[in-house]
Amino acid sequence: AYLFKVPEGAAQGVDPGFFHQMRVLDSQARAASESKMTKANKNGNSAKRRVRIRPEEKTTEWAIPQDASIICAGLACVDMQLNQASGGGGGEGIETFEGSKSIGGGSVSMSCKTLARMCYGAPLDDDFMQVTPPVVKSVVPLCKIGNDDSGDKLLSLLESCGNASRNVNTKYIREARSKDSSARTALAVLPIYKDGRRGCFFDAASNDSFSPYEMLELIDSLTSGMSGPDLDRSELSFEEEEQYQEEMNSMTPAYGAFLFGYPHLLPKMQGDALVSILEEARYHMLDGGIVALDLNGVPEASFKTSGGLRTVSDLKNDPVIGPALEHVDILHMNEDELTLLTGCEIGGTDESELEDEYNISRAVNLFLLCGVAVVAVTRGKRGSFVSCNDEKRFSQSKMLPSSWVDCTAKISAAELPPNTVINTNGAGDSFTSGLLVASLLRHTGMKIPTRKSEQSTPKHRTEQRMDFRAVSPQRPTPRTSPKKSTPYQLYMKENYVSLKKQLKDDKKAIFTKCHEMWENESEEVKAMYERRAEDDFAAQESQASFRLVNEMDTRGSLATKDSSESDDDEEITNKYMTNKALNLESAVLFASLVAVHHIDISTRDLDHIDVIRLLDRSVIFPHGLQEI
Repeated sequence: AYLFKVPEGAAQGVDPGFFHQMRVLDSQARAASESKMTKANKNGNSAKRRVRIRPEEKTTEWAIPQDASIICAGLACVDMQLNQASGGGGGEGIETFEGSKSIGGGSVSMSCKTLARMCYGAPLDDDFMQVTPPVVKSVVPLCKIGNDDSGDKLLSLLESCGNASRNVNTKYIREARSKDSSARTALAVLPIYKDGRRGCFFDAASNDSFSPYEMLELIDSLTSGMSGPDLDRSELSFEEEEQYQEEMNSMTPAYGAFLFGYPHLLPKMQGDALVSILEEARYHMLDGGIVALDLNGVPEASFKTSGGLRTVSDLKNDPVIGPALEHVDILHMNEDELTLLTGCEIGGTDESELEDEYNISRAVNLFLLCGVAVVAVTRGKRGSFVSCNDEKRFSQSKMLPSSWVDCTAKISAAELPPNTVINTNGAGDSFTSGLLVASLLRHTGMKIPTRKSEQSTPKHRTEQRMDFRAVSPQRPTPRTSPKKSTPYQLYMKENYVSLKKQLKDDKKAIFTKCHEMWENESEEVKAMYERRAEDDFAAQESQASFRLVNEMDTRGSLATKDSSESDDDEEITNKYMTNKALNLESAVLFASLVAVHHIDISTRDLDHIDVIRLLDRSVIFPHGLQEI
């Protein structure tokens, strides 16, 4: 009051300006207390401390429950990229490239980059030091980094992934770094060829010595020290004890997913060791969380085909991933790795596309029979194929969307404009990260309406109009009984488009070929389509009931609607959508769009991905399903 020349006591109940200034000052002081001074660089100059202001919580239609964090574990290195490299066919000739660039490489770095830059809306103004609201509140990398210049570089690269949202937490790997003074940070030299292919010269360094004990110690450190001080609570009342426990629980961070990458390149984290890591991670996560495994570096000698597919027993006995498969919720690999692991034959031509899809489906089914919940295969410019297990397997992982049970999705690759320069390094990591986020997202029950046009009818004229809908009787829509599809009909519906293209719209040939394919399917596949037919029928009945309820609610709301409601934008609550997950097709399309932003050079190095825009482009409603 003194500073603003307001008489003492006269400021009560009014805001002459300093209340707002105090709120801004308080937010800046809190941001300053959380920030850290950047270490002095080699020239002895210290970087300036930057205070960043975190905005208020953003209201969105889709969010990760309880602001759960995501853990990215596994292989990490520094990637030295040689851009627009020539050659790639071997030989002793001199090849060229157009500049080099060092980035964070490996599963941990690539996943962190994708997850950390997912934001709600466009980035806020960095000049005003604002923090853009992130989709993933905190991304925690767990990897082994050496005490060398490359280690300093990798830490800096990891932290820079969260430039827009400041949501990458490197605390745990910084603390573990000093425990092995002899460790070297891994380095990869990657020529990125002009046609989008990439080569790799890799020094695994500390990844070769990264032990399961070190990883378990890192995982345990995520929640250690969160139990609070050791106090004598014997004198506390029941209410005080309950309040104390609530406060301690609020201090413990919530983790929703654990993404482990590249077990084939981590020699000490394979087989039973990998099982212990995944089990420990699940123990520390909310409702067991979601465990994802991303494959890379599968050796060519992994499996030699003898004219057929590998068996389920062979896969379960695989020395690297076999014992861990039943603990994996989401498994990602590309089609080359699928071939190496299962013996699946893929022609890769337009003529063999139908047969390729059939072979991929059979190979993916082997992993489902081994206990994996969701198997995703990326096929480069041919898109992706994702298949899900049955209800029994999904019941073991509560965080997975139940609507994905027994579903399959085939999504074409997103088309880029002509002459787009691409870099496919890390494309699989970005797809896996996108699919993981899509599996975690749930509808908040909020519907954010679009702003009304300024040229709308004036309010006073609207009030004079009578709403005849409120008094006119309405005849309910006749409710027809849903028709039950057969397993064969569902099978034909999935394969009809590709057969039509291959057989040049010859309907007789299409039906003959489809019947032949159905007869050759295994009993397990036929049983899966039988379950899907039952589920579709149940969903149709449920949908019909929802439509009837919707009609009743609409008539009731129209009868009681106040025509003089405010023209201002308001948040609309939709209780029917609350906690709904993205369907599988939408989730896979979302992951594909995230990957496109990663491989396109023009968007690859941006600090943000506007998830709201991606969701608008990717949300697909199944035929006949209406949003209530």
